Amino acid sequence: MIRRALLIVGLVLGLAAVAAADNFRCPNGEIVSTGDRLSIVAMKCDPPTYKNTRTESEAGYRGATILVSVEEWTYNEGPNRLVHILTFKNGILDSVQTAGFGK
Repeated sequence: MIRRALLIVGLVLGLAAVAAADNFRCPNGEIVSTGDRLSIVAMKCDPPTYKNTRTESEAGYRGATILVSVEEWTYNEGPNRLVHILTFKNGILDSVQTAGFGK
């Protein structure tokens, strides 16, 4: 009985972790989430303070190298607000990070 309860708790926690998404409230109040396309975020949010684009390589199937387009958008809304960095991989919002207070 205890094993069964622990198994159920483990499954629920595992599913909750998979379903979690990072959200970002744009300066204009719109909300975007990881998994959103870059074009959708661009339509919903104000332009970022700074953009950085680069290409990264990842290991692929059977040692192949996969090139990934990475674009970072930085939102710096001043000294009383946190700086947020939105990272897109191949045009999909991959992560939202906080980087301390702005300037």
